[in-house]
Amino acid sequence: MPFSRLPRLILTGPESTGKSSLAQALAEHLDGILVPEYLRDYFEEQGSLTLEDAIPVAQGQWVNEERGAKAASSQNKVLICDTDLISSLVYSAHYYADEMNSPLWAQWEQWSERHKRRLKMTPYQPRLYVLCDLDWPWVDDGQRDAPDHRPHFFKRFKTELREFDHITVSGTLDERLNAVLAHLVRGCLGNS
Repeated sequence: MPFSRLPRLILTGPESTGKSSLAQALAEHLDGILVPEYLRDYFEEQGSLTLEDAIPVAQGQWVNEERGAKAASSQNKVLICDTDLISSLVYSAHYYADEMNSPLWAQWEQWSERHKRRLKMTPYQPRLYVLCDLDWPWVDDGQRDAPDHRPHFFKRFKTELREFDHITVSGTLDERLNAVLAHLVRGCLGNS
């Protein structure tokens, strides 16, 4: 499968739905370049997050995705990202809802909308969002805090992804991996 024809693979969805596990499995199976979730390290460093962190977190993920894209391009490999801006949009709307009328929210909204539009342009396209379903066990890792909100977040992700190419995967790790691979094969064969 020619990697130059494959989209950027963006793993997304509510917390503890197997995104990182699937991203790692895809990177290993496809010998791809993996961009991990920036928020994890940022949170470890900060200890807590506020609306002031929204742009730095999203910007850090954006910068890491672009570094990964350059490496993937130079090595003719597929790029696999464990989340992107869409996750920041969904979670910011939830965690900072009480600040939506603030100047800081207006700044975040302006920044995120500008970057969301860029996701639809070259070189950020093509991209395929892989939305991980809720049939994955929730694990408390010290950062996750909303096991009961996963259905709400899942609906929010579905709404955000309406304007992007995406698939939803469920089942075991192998079933999810096979679903993504089958979708990629159909896409490559269909565009030949």
